Order: sequence, then structure tokens, then C-alpha cells
Amino acid sequence: MKHERHERHERHGSSLGRTWYLLRHGETEWNRASRLQGQLDSALTDAGRDQARASAALLSRLGVDVLYASPLGRAQETVALMREQLTQPVIVDDRLKEWSGGDWSGELHADIRVKWPAEWAAWDADRYANRSPGGESFGDLVNRATSFFADVARSPFTRIAIVGHGFMNRALATVLLSLNPAEMLAIRQGNDTMIRVTAESGRRRVEYFIGDDGPRPGLPTEAPRVIEAG
Repeated sequence: MKHERHERHERHGSSLGRTWYLLRHGETEWNRASRLQGQLDSALTDAGRDQARASAALLSRLGVDVLYASPLGRAQETVALMREQLTQPVIVDDRLKEWSGGDWSGELHADIRVKWPAEWAAWDADRYANRSPGGESFGDLVNRATSFFADVARSPFTRIAIVGHGFMNRALATVLLSLNPAEMLAIRQGNDTMIRVTAESGRRRVEYFIGDDGPRPGLPTEAPRVIEAG
């Protein structure tokens, strides 16, 4: 079934004439255990390794010129598996790290709101403005994403894949698509989901793939599962 295109007027000049692929790393042991990773790490599961290889196969079919990647271990493990099929250059950028959960990093999702009830309530009420204890807000992520795209605007590549993380990819999509905070927070990207933003002639089109199924119009906005960071 052919999907209707979802388009917005382009307001972010650095993405003009480019195709962006936003990928999340494959599933990790802590993803499976519902443990918040933030900027800590855990290894990919067997399913996560399969997801990384499937992402590479999809990019190979669609066409890509370069991969930018988070330096965190789970993103790097994903990239290493993708390079079994892809030979494009890989550029690691610290600004693509996942949101810092601060004191919450390494905790089970279910325990956070019990151990930090007041801090959790404040953060959950306004994730864009409020930070986790010792960590970041979504606004901080948007600042990182804005800085990243300002530099990549000078890149000669036109088909750019970014291997990153659930929360950070929301910030990247926010900058590319000029989303408001509510739209940003509604995005839910699974480990097997890739977002594609095509910017051309002053317009942009956003679609997503789940595995090799797609493109589907718009952004993935599945119901949240507690925190979904990683």
C-alpha cells in the first residue's frame, strides 16, 4: 500500500537538499531489562545485533554517503556490525551521545520514581526544561543537536545516516523538522526503527521504517514504555 507523503515547509537551512537517516542502536541488555542507560552502556543482545545488520541492509538499499555516530559503546557496536555491509566513512561526534540521566543512570526504570519522587515528578512534568539530577534536559539535547547540524551544514555529503539514541534522536528530529516540545516528546523510536527526513527545494518530507517495512508517513509516535531512554 502506497503511503501519503508527509511534508512540512523547510525552516532549517542546513538540511536543504539532503536526506537524513536517524537510526537508533540495536537493542541492548539494559533495554531488555528496562534499566536506564543514559551515557552508561551495555552490550547488544542477539536481537540488537540482528537489528544492526538489518539497518545496514536497509541503508545499502536506500543509498547513503556517510555515517555519523555516537561514541557510546552500544552505538559503536552497532556501527561495527553495519560495516559488515557498508564501506562508507564513519565520523564519531561526541554531541550525538545519549541524554545524560545523571544520578538515574544504571537504575531500573521502575525504581527511579520511587527513589526520587520529587525529582521525577518535576522532570516528568516538563522534560524539555527540567534536568534529571546531575543530568540533562531535552532542551540541552536540542542545543547539542543545533550545534551538530551547524557544523554538518559544511559537509559535502547529501545522504547522511546518524547512528544514535532514543532521546538524542528526538532532538535531532526536532531541529531538522522545527518541532515544538510537545511534538518532540511524542516521538517513540524503537531499536528497529529508522526515521528518514528528505529536504529539497525548500520543503521536507518525513517518513519512517520499522525493519524493512516502509516508508510510513510521519514520525513514529508509539505509546511510551516508562522512560524509553537509550
